[in-house]
Amino acid sequence: MDSPTRSPDPARILTQGLRGAAFMRIGIADTEGSFSQLIGLIAASIALKFAMDFYSVGPHGEFAFYGLPSLLFKVPLILVAAWTLSSLGGKPDATLKLAVVISAIAISISVSGEMLLGILSSRPFRHYLQNPGIYYPLHVHLVPAWLALAAAVAGIRLLDLPRRRIGLAVLSGVLLIWIPLAQLGPYQTIWTSPYDPEEMNREEAQRNALTEERAFYAQSRLLEHALTSLTPSQPDRTNLYFVGVAGDSGQDVFMKEIRYVSNFFKARFGTTGRSITLINNPKTVMEVPAASVTSLRLALNRIGKVMDTEKDILFLYLTSHGSKEHRFSLDFGSIRFEVLDPAVLRKLLDDSGIKRRVVVVSSCYSGGFVKPLEDANTLVITASAPDKTSYGCSNEADFTFFGKAYFEDGLRKTDSFVEAFNIAQPLISVREARDGYEPAQPMISIGTGIRDALDQYAEQERHALQRSSSARVEGNSTVQSNQSQQRCSSCP
Repeated sequence: MDSPTRSPDPARILTQGLRGAAFMRIGIADTEGSFSQLIGLIAASIALKFAMDFYSVGPHGEFAFYGLPSLLFKVPLILVAAWTLSSLGGKPDATLKLAVVISAIAISISVSGEMLLGILSSRPFRHYLQNPGIYYPLHVHLVPAWLALAAAVAGIRLLDLPRRRIGLAVLSGVLLIWIPLAQLGPYQTIWTSPYDPEEMNREEAQRNALTEERAFYAQSRLLEHALTSLTPSQPDRTNLYFVGVAGDSGQDVFMKEIRYVSNFFKARFGTTGRSITLINNPKTVMEVPAASVTSLRLALNRIGKVMDTEKDILFLYLTSHGSKEHRFSLDFGSIRFEVLDPAVLRKLLDDSGIKRRVVVVSSCYSGGFVKPLEDANTLVITASAPDKTSYGCSNEADFTFFGKAYFEDGLRKTDSFVEAFNIAQPLISVREARDGYEPAQPMISIGTGIRDALDQYAEQERHALQRSSSARVEGNSTVQSNQSQQRCSSCP
């Protein structure tokens, strides 16, 4: 009488998967291979993925059928890889058993990979993933590479492959599992946030707010008004002119920062009438000129005509995203702006005729602007080194890390643009270390000519402040004296 067929043991199969994911040895005698086991593992992987997506999205999501093909794409890959490894070991009959083992390994790696990526995305590891050059490849390749190598190791051990075929086994895992799965990308889901056409339309309208007819025709008027409102230089003093550029419309922090700095300079350095802001943001398309190479060129040329280029000073502040190619982001939906890079900015400044310049660039990789802009009459400050990212970009933030440290913390304590940098630099380092970010390494370059000009300007502002304070004291004394005489004359 035949012994009854042992029913599959899910717990034992998953245990084998955990051992395989940890590159531990699996005995072939301890594994059964059947289609019912394989189908059960496939169903378990779908249920597990659904549970993880549900936890991430919440109960108000909806099932995304379009995610199933990509989720099931690994099934034929595992079968082909199992057959290839079994053939290399001369045991094609072990294909199904090996496919079951690899499927169990895939489930363990799927869970472990999500947990590991979550850990790496938190402090103190977060700064590694803030670099776009690391973040995306890690999420794309971690799980496929892990599964490919674990499958190859399991096959080598289960099938007792000879040494001369170990390299072929690893290559099979790379070609049949790692590379194909990596092409799918990391963002596969079968439970997603519900599609909201009204929200999508609102987001689309915001992205393309500048292309709406009303805003499109208003822009030329806004720019012309901003340019003609610039007042000529006062001949008896050194004047400071301010230009602020918020380049990227996708996040409000750049708009908020430019508005703050513009108002701060008007109050602190008297730039009212000598200030212009260029902002890319849906909220300002009917109020402020958009930021583009063309509008920046016109603003600088206009300032070059109204200022005294031999003694007045330009303070140019640019805040946005930046690229490894040292391109400052000018972005507003579907509008195609000219590229603003260090060479273009240097040409704009040179063509304007403005001699004395303070140029502050707050963006990732902004250190690439230092060398091209350097000269005796230019102070260049950047939020990061040429190969480093800067931080603080979000809709919720009022400042980038650099903007807060330099303007709110630095310039509120000193009239010196150089000293403000010296105050800001350690504050940025402390905040980066506290939040687990890689140091941005802000940079500064100051020419001898602009150093002297800024020292003279700071001295002028101190004397003006002293005269203003003395005038207030004298005025208060006169008022108090008159009030005393009035009180005395009214005494009985």
